[in-house]
Amino acid sequence: MLPGFVLCAIGAGMSGLAQGQPAWLGGDVGPGLMAQLLSLGVLGLGVAWAMLSARSPVTPTPSPGCGNSSDCGAPERGLRHSAPALLGAVLIFALTVPVLGLVLAAGLAAALAAWGSGERSPRALAFTVLGLMTLVAFVGVALLPPTAPLWPAG
Repeated sequence: MLPGFVLCAIGAGMSGLAQGQPAWLGGDVGPGLMAQLLSLGVLGLGVAWAMLSARSPVTPTPSPGCGNSSDCGAPERGLRHSAPALLGAVLIFALTVPVLGLVLAAGLAAALAAWGSGERSPRALAFTVLGLMTLVAFVGVALLPPTAPLWPAG
């Protein structure tokens, strides 16, 4: 349950910081809308995680073939690079948005994060990246006026 409570605390902190920015400026979207929605999402995810953990406590089971090996407790082979890949994806996204635009930068970040999460199938990786790029383009064009360019500057 501890990870759920930690997410709740992070979401509450994010919500407190987001309240200082207006969500709406007249009839237009303000700079605080996405921050407030994201903080509520993190808070909701934390509550769900804590509740699911409370309902069904997980008992640790030894991995097969662990025996006396020193690899016990080490991440699985496909997940060894997940944390650096996720941090790299965030960094790549932040650095490439001004140059590539929101849609292509999100696709590049999604590709790096999916690769780091151990996605082994090129088909699944392609669907992940194209799905996220489509979602970002749809949200940026149809729902919210983006504050960053959607496409590379011509």
